[in-house]
Amino acid sequence: MTPKSKLYQPEHWRGRAEATRKKAEALADGKAKDRLLKIAVEYDKLARRAHVWQMHKDEDDPWHEEEL
Repeated sequence: MTPKSKLYQPEHWRGRAEATRKKAEALADGKAKDRLLKIAVEYDKLARRAHVWQMHKDEDDPWHEEEL
């Protein structure tokens, strides 16, 4: 993957999280709704990781997985 890929853009993951939450809201309470909400949380985590990556991509020192 290249840094220009949308997978490195926090906005991509935030959008996925928002869309997933909207789908979950349309469902009645249940397992499917809970699963979608958990997926949205994971998308939020990916957005944070992409944000950290963007912050560190220009530094000379490589960043470590622990920072995420």
